[in-house]
Amino acid sequence: MTQLCTFGVGALLLGLPIAEVQEVLRHQPLTRVPRAHPVVRGLVNLRGQILAALDLRRRLQLPD
Repeated sequence: MTQLCTFGVGALLLGLPIAEVQEVLRHQPLTRVPRAHPVVRGLVNLRGQILAALDLRRRLQLPD
């Protein structure tokens, strides 16, 4: 049996195998990046590691 980590994006219910999920985080403060691709919402500092935060609605071409 495959176990999934599920989450919602708009009206969609999506899932990933839990073996592929490293961590689940709540909202983090974002630093905006001027002239970045519209899918890139900003950067997040996660324990000293800088990560790009992506907007799945825009990546999947769903309405905002």
